[in-house]
Amino acid sequence: MQKYEEKKFSLPNLKGLSDKQTSEHLKLYSGYVKNTNGLLEKIEAAQKLSAPDSYQVAELRRRLGFEFNGMRLHEYYFESLGGDGMANINSNLYTAIQTQYGSFDLWLNEFKAAGVMRGIGWVILYYDQSSKMFHNTWITDHEVGHLAGLPIILAMDVWEHAYLLDYLPSQRKDYIEAFFNNLNWQTIETRLSQ
Repeated sequence: MQKYEEKKFSLPNLKGLSDKQTSEHLKLYSGYVKNTNGLLEKIEAAQKLSAPDSYQVAELRRRLGFEFNGMRLHEYYFESLGGDGMANINSNLYTAIQTQYGSFDLWLNEFKAAGVMRGIGWVILYYDQSSKMFHNTWITDHEVGHLAGLPIILAMDVWEHAYLLDYLPSQRKDYIEAFFNNLNWQTIETRLSQ
C-alpha cells in the first residue's frame, strides 16, 4: 500500500512564533500523517477479512476524514509561512480580492475577524472558479464545514495548539498578526493560478 510522506518545511525563524511553538506544531502535523497512514492500513486490512465488520470499517472511514484533513490543512498552513508578510499589490490574487471586497484591507479584516471568533478550528480562504468569488470560511473540525470542490488558497490554524506556547487564548488576535507577518504571499498566489 502506498503511504503519505511527511513533508519537510524549511522555515526560517518566524517573527512572533517561537521555534519551540513551531517545532511542537510540526510534531502534531507528523502525527496526522502517521494516523492517516495507520487508518488506511486498518481499512485495507479490515476489508480483506472474509467477513469484514461493516461498523468497524465505517468508523475507521469516519475517522479518516479528521486525520487526513488535519494532515492536509497543516500542509497548506506550513507551506504558507516563511515570508515577510507583504502581499504583492500587482498580483492577480491581490487584484481579485480587491475587486470583490472593495479593498484588500476589507478582506483582510474580515478574514482576521473570523479568526478571533469563539471556538477552535480553521479559517480558510476558498476560491470558487465558477462564480469567480472568494469565501472566508470557518471550519470547526478538520472534516466539517468545507465548501465542496473549492480549492484552498489560504488556511489559518486557530486551534490553540497553533499558538498556546507563545500566546494565551485571550491573545489569539496577536497570534493572527504574527501569522500574517510571516506569510509567503508568493506561495499563496500560486494556489490561485493553479
